[in-house]
Amino acid sequence: MALRPSVAEHLSVNKERICQVIKMKMIKSILALGLVAGALFHTTACDEFNQPQQKSASGAEQVAPSQIRKNSRGRTVEQQQIDDRIQVTTDPTKVLWIHLIALDGKIIRRMPVTSKVTSSGKRLEAKHYVVNPSGGSTPPISGGQYTDELIQPDGTYGDSDPYIYWFDPMHRYHQWGTSGGLGYLLTDYPIDLVNPINELTGLYNIHKQASEWQQQQEAELRKHEANHGK
Repeated sequence: MALRPSVAEHLSVNKERICQVIKMKMIKSILALGLVAGALFHTTACDEFNQPQQKSASGAEQVAPSQIRKNSRGRTVEQQQIDDRIQVTTDPTKVLWIHLIALDGKIIRRMPVTSKVTSSGKRLEAKHYVVNPSGGSTPPISGGQYTDELIQPDGTYGDSDPYIYWFDPMHRYHQWGTSGGLGYLLTDYPIDLVNPINELTGLYNIHKQASEWQQQQEAELRKHEANHGK
């Protein structure tokens, strides 16, 4: 005759079954959460990768760097502008013209400038030095001292006064800024003070006699440079 299990044995078996059921439910829950998290991560990653281009308040879309057109030299317009300005303002044989402008926009004075104009903020030496060579310039700039300042393409330290510059369709250089309560326009050609504006194009007219004088001066500067370069 078979013996019936005791109450204790019955409770023990039920307890084990309950534990197994709970464990299985927990495993299923963990797997489900993992799938959800994975799906969310995948969706977020795809959204970030495929997100539309950002738009400004005006509605203009941000252009990816790979979409910016480049010229035959492989440069963007901005890069070419900067390089062209450096070519103009670092030529020791160049004559530029500074035109002082009144508040009403009228050119009141024109003067020739050798090479370029220079801001008072430009320096030949650095102003800030660092002790730790790992965070400074290599090699040291002078006397074993290091600086965290960057030397500019023109070979100087410091900053220029604010200005803007551009080239017209004839690739003539223009730089506009303010100083001492007056505006100034720096160009690589002399503007005609009597008849400054071409009404058809809006471009400045060249003063022919001053331009011829400029060419003579630049020829003399080139000759001077060539003699001192020997």
